[in-house]
Amino acid sequence: MMKKPDSTISLLTLAEAASILKISKRTLHRMIQHRQIPAFKVGGQWRILESRFQEWVEEEEQTTPKAG
Repeated sequence: MMKKPDSTISLLTLAEAASILKISKRTLHRMIQHRQIPAFKVGGQWRILESRFQEWVEEEEQTTPKAG
């Protein structure tokens, strides 16, 4: 039997996303303002959909030149 996809919506705060990326909240906020990271406001506070965030990280990993 196939497992039903998880339909739970998981949101990240700026602090959580910044911590994952190892950058400051200020840097993350700047990236959001420049539309580099997909985010939206909920009650005046920024939120990032975890699934979109993961997709963005994977895309960045593929498009960023490798060091060395």
